[in-house]
Amino acid sequence: MRNFTINDLERFTGVKAHTLRIWERRYDILQPERTPGNFRLYSVDQLKKILNIALLNKNGYKISRLSKITEAVVENTITALSKDDNKWQKAINDLTICMYTPDAGCFEDVLDELILTWPMDVVMERIVVPFLNTTALLWIGSKLYEEHIVVTSIRKKLILAIEMLPDTNKQGDSVVLFLPDNKQLDLGLLYCNYFLKKRGMHVVYFGVDVSLPILERYLTVQSPKYIFTYLPHTTHFPTKQLLACMEANAPNAKFIIGEYASERPEVSKANLLQMNYAKALEYLDTQKN
Repeated sequence: MRNFTINDLERFTGVKAHTLRIWERRYDILQPERTPGNFRLYSVDQLKKILNIALLNKNGYKISRLSKITEAVVENTITALSKDDNKWQKAINDLTICMYTPDAGCFEDVLDELILTWPMDVVMERIVVPFLNTTALLWIGSKLYEEHIVVTSIRKKLILAIEMLPDTNKQGDSVVLFLPDNKQLDLGLLYCNYFLKKRGMHVVYFGVDVSLPILERYLTVQSPKYIFTYLPHTTHFPTKQLLACMEANAPNAKFIIGEYASERPEVSKANLLQMNYAKALEYLDTQKN
């Protein structure tokens, strides 16, 4: 069974580790195990408990009160929360817990129920993408078997959602989506495909493991308006060579590089734009004609 560090709890709940330690000492909300080096380790059940408590605390419930009521009361109180934001956060929490439970079908069962409850765009944009951001599965995974199951399940839903959308703007400006050959997860690229296609843009989806020669050959016969990818900081993609090819064959095109969680200044020069992934999607959304 998977155990979690206090940093994991901070990432999943949004509550600072310092605050979690205070809650633990003052209110005995959690009872972690200790490693030989005295580091805290938390079980899946404790992760679920603190996710619930954090959600109620964000809705104004005091920790002093939450520490004295049963988990069943906590669950019922969460169920009674009426705002959509809270329901979406509960769904994100449920998906997180399901990812680490022994039941391999739990995650997809929850996902299927969400799709029956809300429109696909709500499920994707309000639940699935925030979940992927929190777990870092939009970009990379640590290759745990639980994460493989989750990635496979979400890929199926994203591909289905993309196929359900009409491609109504084939004569408009096209956006080429690709990932270079560096073994990145493609969920972020699939979501970008869904996001742009839903907003009426014409998407040319190259997928993963795309080499520079493939892009260069494409640019000799087609002139897209945008070429988009996302890269980790450590990737040495031949950006200069691609920009030179674009200048020769598609001088009006822009190469947009999204970054995972970059705090570096945005780059905007000639035919290159480099910015945070989410901001890159927002930018492309504003450029549709």
